[in-house]
Amino acid sequence: MMKRFLQQLILVFSLIAVQCFHSQEKNKERVSNFTDEEIKELMKEGDIPGLSLVFIKDGKQVIKNYGYSNIEKQQKVNNNTLFELASCSKAFTGLAVQKFISENNINPNSYVSDYLPWFKVYYKNKPVNITLRQLMHHTSGIPWQTISRIPESSSKDALEKTVKNVVGISLDNAPGKEFEYATINYDILALIIQKKSGISFEDYMKQNIFRPLGLTNTFIGDIPSGNKNMAEGYKIGYFEARPYSAPAFRGNNAAAYVIQNGTDMAKWLQFQLGVAPSNLTYAAKNTQLRDETVAPHGLYSYATGWEVSLSGNGELSHSGLNPNFTSFVSLNPEKKIAVAVLANSNSSYTNVIGDKMMRILSAETLKKEYNPGDGNDKLYSIISFVMGIFVIAALFHLGILIYEIIRKQRRFEKITLSKSRDIIYSVLFISLLGFGIYLLPAAMGGFSWKSAAIWMPVSFNVMIALFGLAMGLSYLAYFASIFFQGNSSFRKKLPKVILVSIFSGLSNMAVVIIITSSIGGTIELKYLAFYYFLTLTTYIVGRKYVQRTLIYFTRDLIYAKRINLIDKILSTTYQKFEKINRGRIYSTLNDDVGTIGNSANIIVGFVTSFITVAGAFLYLASKEFLATILIIVLILSISALYFFISRTAEAYFEKARDTQNIFMDLLNDLSDGFKEISLQYRKKIAFKEDITDTVKDYTNNTTTAHVKFINGFLVGETTFILMLGAIAFGIPKIFPEIENSTLISLIVVLLYLNGPLGAIFSSIPTLMQLKISWERIQSFIKEIPESIDLKKVPVTLDKNIIESVKFDKISFKYDNTDTKEQFAVAGVNFEVNRGEILFIIGGNGSGKTTLAKLILGLYEPISGKVFINNKRVSSSHLSEYFSAVFSPCHLFRKLYSIDLENRSEEVSEYLKILGLDEKVEINDNRFNTISLSGGQRKRLALLQCYLEDSPIYLFDEWAADQDPEYRRFFYRELLPEMKRQGKIIIAITHDDHYFDIADKILKMNMGKVEYVSNDYKVDEVLN
Repeated sequence: MMKRFLQQLILVFSLIAVQCFHSQEKNKERVSNFTDEEIKELMKEGDIPGLSLVFIKDGKQVIKNYGYSNIEKQQKVNNNTLFELASCSKAFTGLAVQKFISENNINPNSYVSDYLPWFKVYYKNKPVNITLRQLMHHTSGIPWQTISRIPESSSKDALEKTVKNVVGISLDNAPGKEFEYATINYDILALIIQKKSGISFEDYMKQNIFRPLGLTNTFIGDIPSGNKNMAEGYKIGYFEARPYSAPAFRGNNAAAYVIQNGTDMAKWLQFQLGVAPSNLTYAAKNTQLRDETVAPHGLYSYATGWEVSLSGNGELSHSGLNPNFTSFVSLNPEKKIAVAVLANSNSSYTNVIGDKMMRILSAETLKKEYNPGDGNDKLYSIISFVMGIFVIAALFHLGILIYEIIRKQRRFEKITLSKSRDIIYSVLFISLLGFGIYLLPAAMGGFSWKSAAIWMPVSFNVMIALFGLAMGLSYLAYFASIFFQGNSSFRKKLPKVILVSIFSGLSNMAVVIIITSSIGGTIELKYLAFYYFLTLTTYIVGRKYVQRTLIYFTRDLIYAKRINLIDKILSTTYQKFEKINRGRIYSTLNDDVGTIGNSANIIVGFVTSFITVAGAFLYLASKEFLATILIIVLILSISALYFFISRTAEAYFEKARDTQNIFMDLLNDLSDGFKEISLQYRKKIAFKEDITDTVKDYTNNTTTAHVKFINGFLVGETTFILMLGAIAFGIPKIFPEIENSTLISLIVVLLYLNGPLGAIFSSIPTLMQLKISWERIQSFIKEIPESIDLKKVPVTLDKNIIESVKFDKISFKYDNTDTKEQFAVAGVNFEVNRGEILFIIGGNGSGKTTLAKLILGLYEPISGKVFINNKRVSSSHLSEYFSAVFSPCHLFRKLYSIDLENRSEEVSEYLKILGLDEKVEINDNRFNTISLSGGQRKRLALLQCYLEDSPIYLFDEWAADQDPEYRRFFYRELLPEMKRQGKIIIAITHDDHYFDIADKILKMNMGKVEYVSNDYKVDEVLN
């Protein structure tokens, strides 16, 4: 680009020199510099294999030839190489019409129907007449899209068929009111000449135009057999010109298929300039008279086969585009200069070369170069490349589905109402989308698919084919996943989610493309509105579906993760559970899992925004590739700056997450120890300060992290705004060839992308927190020791008759490394038989509670044996034989694993005995309240324990906070009653007044058993 810029500077200085010195030699040098230096570069950019450049200056002609007429055969273009002139053919037909009118005394204001009685057209459903003059000036009202009605044919009646194909059409405008270019206007004129002259139009042209002008190498439609000078036609596709053999359109010969070489073009230009006298000069001058009856179109007004410039430079011009040839002709009769460019590809750069040459010949200041585009070949090529990748991915996914079906990992499921609804919606969507694709050629240029295949770039056809294949494979995979579903519920919907996500993101991108394309575009409003609402609806509905699906998925994920965590926790032993940090349990189950669940919308927004940004840049790259690459580099630089500024935020999020564990621990202390901290005002204030400091640390860390992201975001946004200014001011300087409309499109798209880019940057903190939470969850799951498999059916134990429970040399030692001394219970021996009561006594810290946990199987002994009915049992199974009331006790609202059927009277009786009948009710195995005093809660726990009806009971200081009445009831009535029922009762107690109830007493001291008494002696026990 810098080289080109320097070349342009040199060219401008050269032009200035010419104007200053008025030197003809300098002018020739300037022309030579252009033809030798820049034309090849423009040909390369425009994918032109070969061209002939013809120009006239001061009556002298120059023919320059470049490139190849046939790349495969390496045939170079020469003066004899023949090219199709495309729409530049209309000047020849216009000359024939003027000659025919004058020779046959035909009034150009006569109607077409005067010569073709069957020719009828309508405007607003009413028949109207079109004049010959209106055909000549393209003011007939015939739509330009009628080019798609021209039939592929080389038959003799092709011209008449072509004209008959527009019979009965509805005009866009009333005849004679507005200019609208329609190539078929000149075919109608040709048919009138053919009908009136009695010979074919092609013969008329040879006899009355080509031969009189000495154009011996000018043909129309076909070249004589044996002539090897015809250039190979090329059509642009996938960034290069490719050989393309276009169909024959004999019916359009008059408007687009005059064939000529450089030598004859030079003659034609001299004739049009009036420097080559001819009997047709008068007719040529008539063709150059513009139509003044209608408003100009831009800075041009149409004559007969010529566009007349209204800028005051006195130029006439015309360009031509066929499926595989292009041409450009411009002349200035006053200055006697003319330019013609003939090229053998459908490149829009032909006009650029011709116009630039005309500016040099006119000694004008050169305009900045512009990129005329490539017919959207880049856009179609890039999209088809993306579609190709998608097809490969879809094939891979479909292959996995088929493999799983064959391996019976997926099984056929019947069609349900829900599936039927999904299928119907999917079919409706694909039908609407298919209809939108079907309308594409008509919307883009009024074409049919057949004509679109001819006129559009090769990449367009491939893109549509790949798009259809991608859709077919995606829906095949989608239907396969519906009828053959796997185990993962989300995986069932994954193909549809992917498909809809892509369509939603691409639709979001298409919305802005439609908006920017509509600026100065020619697409009809009805098509713009249809595609706008189609893409907008697809985006909104698609995003809603993906968001809903991901929300359900994340909620299911929350459920699964929480259940997984709870499974892990419940699968561990109490002994191991005691070592787990409570705050970490709460934070992981609530905050970390919740963070994942709340991330659905952020993830959807991130993915959709990313697809939108990617799609928009693909679109921009098709418009201005190098400028887009520069913009992408700038945005990536902004992103790097954003991450560099906010890179320390993750450490603060980690600290905040650690602080959350501490905070949860303090909340647990607040809940469980509120009575303790309420005893002293200073203690409560100190606790408040502790929890306040923790909350402050958490707040400071999270605030600092978010502020760093905000700083990065603001720096990025500021840089982005500065970048917009740099693009607006700098791009035209760096890329002087860029058109204003393209620059506006760049800025509009970038302004639109400000939202998606902002969404991407804004989602980074959430995604970072999501990463931290996910890692914490996975780490926590791995760290929880699993001892019990809850998925296995529990072993059924015989608990009907328990004769005895025996503990033989049971020992246990805490492995707490935080203290210097480790407490232990060593060598405990005792046996309790059916119908016996054992009291465990001892002072505080003697080991009673530790021994109770060993008895219940909550702790795993490091040595010793346990026997039930003289049979050894595992410590992990020991608890199945027990019911217990701990101190302090915890009540669940629900009575788990208790069958209360037909026991309502029994329950009511015990509630009355325990003094709870007026406070507590049990319905559906649930307490109506557990908001009771400490003593009442223990009585309710005692009831629950009694209802469990286990063979062995353990009571830990049950009577410690009971009224004397209930204390006496417990010792004197309840325990003896359980004894009579054959239960084994073990009670930890300090109530020496009731020691006479016990059959055995076990005294603990510093983790050791002092003695087990089978004969109760109060004095001995107390001493």
